[in-house]
Amino acid sequence: MKKLGLSVALLVTLTALVLSHPHIRKTVGASAEGVQLKLSYFTLPYNAEHLAEIKEGFVFHCGRATLEISGTVESAGAKVSTGQYDLRAKAESADKWTLLLIPKAPEGSGGQQGSSREIPLESRSATGDHKAHHLNLDLISGHGDTDGKLILSVAFGSRTVEGILSLPAPGA
Repeated sequence: MKKLGLSVALLVTLTALVLSHPHIRKTVGASAEGVQLKLSYFTLPYNAEHLAEIKEGFVFHCGRATLEISGTVESAGAKVSTGQYDLRAKAESADKWTLLLIPKAPEGSGGQQGSSREIPLESRSATGDHKAHHLNLDLISGHGDTDGKLILSVAFGSRTVEGILSLPAPGA
């Protein structure tokens, strides 16, 4: 009887491992106008039921995303300095989101890290026919009214949220 119980437990554990979704660690890098950016996150499967329950003020961790910046960029009139940041998306409504950068406290410093220090990025939200089946973050070049800027893109399901980063002027 003991062997049967162990066998069932082993079978359940193996089945769970085989059927579970792997969370892949991804890193995206970009370099422009002397500023280097490194964006890292874990992929997540799209969950329409969870997204339908989102309320105003909900903060999504974006796959535990972090952004490292070497240089200074601007967004929404705020300077974003060299450093490491957590990237989050805050729901203003089901279809309008704002990307936030939260400075990471240096390890061992006991320093403050929290919403009082968050930097809201100039953001735009869109929904469409395209469906990202997994969380997808990217750093892309702007175009049209964002030409010459860097776009931090978060795609999840039929939603896309973009944070707009202004780079230093060439030769500055």
